[in-house]
Amino acid sequence: MTWVCALLVALAGAGPASAHAQLISTDPGQGAVVATAPATVSLTFSESVVIAADGVRVFGPDGSRVDTGHAAARGTASIVGVGLRGSRQPGGAQGTYTVSWRAISADSHPVSGAFTFSVGHPSATRAPGAAAQPRGSATIGVSYAITRAVEFASFALLVGSIAFVLRCWPSAIARQDVRRIMLAGWAALVASTVAALVLQGPYGYGLGVEHLVDPATFSATLGSRLGTALTTRLMLLALAGGYLVLLCAWLEQYAVRGRAWFGALGVLLAAGLASTWAAAGHAAVGLQAALAFPVDVAHLLAMGLWLGGLVTLVVVLHRPISEEPASAAARRFSTVATGSVVVLVGTGCYQSWRQLGSWAAFLTTDYGRLLLVKLAVVALLLVVAAFSRRWVVRRRPAATLRRNVLREAALGALVLVLTALLVNAEPGRTATAAPSGPAHRVVAYDTGGPGGQGRLVVDVDPAATGPNTITIIVQDPAGKPHDVPEVAAALTLAARDLGPLPVLLHRTAPGGHIARAVQIPSAGTWQLAVTMRTSDIDETTVATPIDVR
Repeated sequence: MTWVCALLVALAGAGPASAHAQLISTDPGQGAVVATAPATVSLTFSESVVIAADGVRVFGPDGSRVDTGHAAARGTASIVGVGLRGSRQPGGAQGTYTVSWRAISADSHPVSGAFTFSVGHPSATRAPGAAAQPRGSATIGVSYAITRAVEFASFALLVGSIAFVLRCWPSAIARQDVRRIMLAGWAALVASTVAALVLQGPYGYGLGVEHLVDPATFSATLGSRLGTALTTRLMLLALAGGYLVLLCAWLEQYAVRGRAWFGALGVLLAAGLASTWAAAGHAAVGLQAALAFPVDVAHLLAMGLWLGGLVTLVVVLHRPISEEPASAAARRFSTVATGSVVVLVGTGCYQSWRQLGSWAAFLTTDYGRLLLVKLAVVALLLVVAAFSRRWVVRRRPAATLRRNVLREAALGALVLVLTALLVNAEPGRTATAAPSGPAHRVVAYDTGGPGGQGRLVVDVDPAATGPNTITIIVQDPAGKPHDVPEVAAALTLAARDLGPLPVLLHRTAPGGHIARAVQIPSAGTWQLAVTMRTSDIDETTVATPIDVR
C-alpha cells in the first residue's frame, strides 16, 4: 500500500497547495514606505478565514499598540482589515510599524504571521513581533487533539457496530454487550462533538482555558464553517439516537426486506455524519475539492465499517459461543472488511497524493512523516487481517480468531490516533509550497568608490504572478537610509527566456524607492538585478533571486 501511494504521488507531481490559508498580499505591502499612516491595514488570504477582534495587531515604532482592536472581514471572508488609531492626524508617527496576525483557515486550522511597513522612513522598532499574538494553551491543544481522536473512534464504533449487526449477525441485536457498543459509540460521539465546539475557539485563537466559557468566543465558533458542521452533526446524532432505539426494538421482528430498509436509512445517516468532517476539513478546500469531498466521505465510511466492525467482533467473541455462529459471522464480516480495505486503499492513495504532492514531502514534512507511520501500521494491520481471513477459510478454533481480531482492533485504534494527528497537521503541499508571503531580501553592494558600500533591502509583494509592489531601500554600512544618484532595476526569468523587464522605480524617502503594479507574467525563480551608481564613474549591479508562485 505504501508503494502504491508513493507511486501515485510521483506520477502526479506537485501542484497547487491544498488547505491551510496563506497570506498572499497586504496593504501596505511588506517593507513598503508610505508618506502617511494608512487608515486601515488589510490582509488578503488564499481562502476564507475567521478572524478574532484582536486577530490583527499593529505596533508603532515605539512598540505601542496603534490598532483599534476590531479586526473584521472586508468585502469577502478572504480579506480582513483593522483600523489604526490616530491615522487621521497629519503624517502620523514616523518609522517602522509591525503587524502581527492570527486567523483560522477554512479547514479549521489556525495560521499566523507578521510583517512590517514604514511611514515616512524605515526605523528601528521595539514591537514584540510574532510574540504579540498568543501562542495558546498546551492544555487546550492536548485536549483538542484527544477530542479529535475520540470523534473518529466513536464514529467508527457507531457505524461499524450497526453495520455488523445488519450485515453479519442480525440476531446479535438481542445481546446487551452489542447494544452497549452502539450506545457507547453514539454517546461518545455526542460528547466529543460538544467538546470540539467548546474547544475550537480557544484552540483556533490561541487562548487559555479561561475562555472555554467565553460567550463571544463560542459565538464566533458557531458562526464558522466548523461550527456549522458540528451543529449539523449534533442534529444528525439526534436522529441517529432515535434510529438506534427503533433498531434495538424492532430489528428482530423484521424479515430481510425490513432489515434492508433499516440498512438504507443507516447508510444515509452514516454518510451525513461523515460529511460533517469532510465539510470542515482538508477535503473542503484546495485542490480538486469537488472530488476530494466524496472521496473523504467514502474513506471515513470504510474506516468505520472495518474498525468499528472489528471491535464488535472482538466483543461478541469474548463470551463463549458455539463455533458455527462465530464462523458464519466472521465469514460475512470478512467480506465487508475486504471491501472496506479496497475502498481505503483507493481513497487513501488519492488523499496522499492530494495532500503531499511530491516524494520529498514524505520525509521533509510532519504530515509526510506521520503518513509514513500510518501506512506502516495499516500494512501491519492488513497482515494480521490476512491471518484472520485464513481462519475463516480453514475454520480453525475460535480462540485463534479472537486473538487475531483483538490484535487488529488494537492496531486499528493506533490508526485512529494517527488519523487525528494527520487531520491537525499542515498538508505537505502547503508546507513545501513556494513562500506564501512577500519576498524579503537583503543584498550587499560595493561600487568601488568612496562611500560606495552598503546594502539593499528588497521587498516584493505579494511575490505572485500579476501586479506586484517592489520596494528597494538603500542603506549605508551602519544600516541608515542613504541616497545615491541613481538606482535602476530589472527582472529576468532565464528558465523561460523572459526579460529583462524594466522596473520603474520612484523615490519615496531618503534611500527609499518603490515601483507599483509591476506585472510579473509567470511563476518561477526570477532574478531581480539592481544597478547602483554612487558617482559619475562608480557603478555596480547586484542580483537576488525572487521566488514567484
